[in-house]
Amino acid sequence: MIKLNHLKIAAIMIAVILAGVYLSKDVTSAYKEAQVVTGYRLTVDGVSWGVVEDSNALNTLLDEYKQSYMETISESDDVKSVDFKQMVEITEVEVKNDEFTSLESIKEKVYSIEMGEVVYTVKKGDSFWAIAIKNKIPLSTIIKLNPEFNPDKIWAGNKILFKPADPTLDVVVTLESTLVEPVEYATQYIKDASILNGQRVVIKAGVEGSKQVTYDIVMTNGYETNTVITNETQISAPVGAVVKVGTKRTLVRTSSRNFGVATGRLSSNYGWRIDPISRRRAFHTGIDISAPSGSPVYAYANGTVTESGWNNTRGYYVTIDHGNGLKTVYLHLSKRLVSVGAKVGVGQQIGKIGSTGYATGPHLHFGVFKNGVVVSPWEYL
Repeated sequence: MIKLNHLKIAAIMIAVILAGVYLSKDVTSAYKEAQVVTGYRLTVDGVSWGVVEDSNALNTLLDEYKQSYMETISESDDVKSVDFKQMVEITEVEVKNDEFTSLESIKEKVYSIEMGEVVYTVKKGDSFWAIAIKNKIPLSTIIKLNPEFNPDKIWAGNKILFKPADPTLDVVVTLESTLVEPVEYATQYIKDASILNGQRVVIKAGVEGSKQVTYDIVMTNGYETNTVITNETQISAPVGAVVKVGTKRTLVRTSSRNFGVATGRLSSNYGWRIDPISRRRAFHTGIDISAPSGSPVYAYANGTVTESGWNNTRGYYVTIDHGNGLKTVYLHLSKRLVSVGAKVGVGQQIGKIGSTGYATGPHLHFGVFKNGVVVSPWEYL
């Protein structure tokens, strides 16, 4: 039997121990490397929102979120892009198994809201105009955010949106919308001494033309933020009307800006019109002439003031009876200069242009009634 001295035995034991240490380090290193796997990091404006194992599931989650803001868009619209306002990136990274974030946690962040929507509950006696004044919110904003409501018919308990919710992740949709809209016709007037003042006889009825209008629309989080007309194509030309008028003078349109009763820009025509965002059809019972607030408004013809007052929809308004079943109305005035019962002459100033009532800006709404029935102002101006 071979005998070893103590020094040799100690050396052998030290060698065995060192070999075990090195083997343990190699095994530990290999184990650690086995725990590093491929993941997919979601960053928003450079900030990490977490790392997931399945990139397809993450992309599906983001696509579903985008689609949640597409519900109000018509199938006939041509959607150009659906993007996030923020910089959203998915990058492949190497991480440890215990560093993954659950998809549910990512979803909570994606669908989170920075500030909730602001909603007003309609009270008895409220109107859109009164609500706007009381809460210091532009009437145009209330109308745009609540297209499902008829401004003349709101009831106690209705919920009016003042401000949409502000999501953490904003979705911007750009789309192209094409609509067919009417084109007004011109009217030729023939003076006839046998017809009394205020009377009109249509010799040839006018026919509206039509045009195809293309809009570029930007919607953010489901609400329109910008609309631009990019193209107009005539489909059919309007056919002018021929009308006999009484020889006694009335105000008439003398240029593209002078409409007799007021001077400004035609901002809304008489008849059916289509809103490019809400796509709701509504009948406009007069013409709107946009002009600076305070601009003069003149009486269309001689007559008697039968109404001079206030209405939630009309704002300050005046109605004049010209006889022979003809009446004219002047809405959204900033000031009335005549009272009920007053006799007015053709061309007399009766008020000033404003934006009271259901109005999104300063303008005159001029309407005409014949025997109690609304008719086109173009038959008379």
